[in-house]
Amino acid sequence: MSEAKTETKTRKMTEGNPLTTVLLFAIPMIFSNLFQQFYNVIDTIIVGNQLGTDALAAVGSASSITAVFVQLATGLALGGSIVIAQFFGAGRNEKIWQCTTTSTIFSTGVALVATIIIWIFARPLLLLVNTPEEIVSMGVSYLRLYFLGCVPIFIYNALNGVYVALGDSKTPLRFLIISSVINVLLDLFFIIGLHKGVGGAAFATAISQVVAAAMAIRDIPKLLSEFERDKEMPFFDRKLLATMLRFALPSALQQSIVSVGSVVVQATINSFGAAVIAGSAAAAKVVNLATAIPINYSNAFSNYVGQNIGAGKYERIWPGLRASILSCGALSCFMTLLFEVFPEGIISLFVQKEEVDIEQVMAVGVDYIRVVGAFLIVFSTFMIVKAVFKGSGDMGWFIWVTLLSFFIRLVLTVGFADVFGVEIIWWAFCAGWTIALLVSIARYLQGGWRKKSIVKRGT
Repeated sequence: MSEAKTETKTRKMTEGNPLTTVLLFAIPMIFSNLFQQFYNVIDTIIVGNQLGTDALAAVGSASSITAVFVQLATGLALGGSIVIAQFFGAGRNEKIWQCTTTSTIFSTGVALVATIIIWIFARPLLLLVNTPEEIVSMGVSYLRLYFLGCVPIFIYNALNGVYVALGDSKTPLRFLIISSVINVLLDLFFIIGLHKGVGGAAFATAISQVVAAAMAIRDIPKLLSEFERDKEMPFFDRKLLATMLRFALPSALQQSIVSVGSVVVQATINSFGAAVIAGSAAAAKVVNLATAIPINYSNAFSNYVGQNIGAGKYERIWPGLRASILSCGALSCFMTLLFEVFPEGIISLFVQKEEVDIEQVMAVGVDYIRVVGAFLIVFSTFMIVKAVFKGSGDMGWFIWVTLLSFFIRLVLTVGFADVFGVEIIWWAFCAGWTIALLVSIARYLQGGWRKKSIVKRGT
């Protein structure tokens, strides 16, 4: 019985063709995030069409704040995922259970603190990012109700990191499909049926996050059933937490810095008025949908790297990298084609046709996705190359190239938006990705990442 579970749950990525190994693992991860992004897009479409430009702008401003904490959750989960992947690749299975419980308990504590912060400081935070006064109240309602799902978000991310580290990318896909469908149905119920406005959209998302976390908590013992758990081992181990935090904290800090910087960028966007906020919010949802493909492909590849480095099979890294760049790049090129050929049709899904400022909303959204869409292949390659650093434990360089890309964007946005207008914000994305990619390639060729393994096989 346990062998059957092993075959269907965990997956060793240290054998077989690198292309098929990574691709078969990546596809469920991509679809998982696409469903997550899908219900974000549906949220935006429903809000934009049913509640108008001001409501869409309020959600856009609030989303820049929620992103800080979502990135913190994924950053903390990353530490556990890296350590588990290398333990698994090295055959150190006795540590898997304790890594899982330690990561989950710590993430839950952080989430509780984050929830309290938002409920107390929602309004000051929105004012800090230049949110127009007329939409602040809607933004406060959205933030507070959204953060009812903060603890489930952190728990789900922690457990999702365990699934992907052990090679099971199908189970999280099932969870997200179910939670996405629930989110969309609840959006329709709260916004159209009960007329609860942006608060209804936030509450729908919170409930769907609770469902996803509950399913993960219920299922995780099945995933871990093949690994023996020493009942004398505590559920929370400080020493193990310290090992995970060596990678989680820098990543969480980096992602939080990026997210805080994104708040600064959002503040710059907000200074151009509600129509620009609405247009960029609509475009951002679409761009997030497109970038989810390379982001999740790179997460799959980093676990491939982690398992193979844990097993000492460095020779499998380059074939996997080459295959991943080609296959993920092809998917990104398809998204580029859609953005360049159908930009008006895409953005028009998000706005009410009778809005007075619809022309400006459309113009901003179309320009955004056309510019960024042309550079999706660059972003895709950048994400795959730097995934080598994450999987190998070379977190210094993983963080450095991520921050480099971000700070280029931040400097161009804050420094030149007044001169060149809001369009510089879209071009800043592209400049950051391009320069950071060149630096990442140089680091990969230099080979320092090979010396950063966390777990030595057999020790």
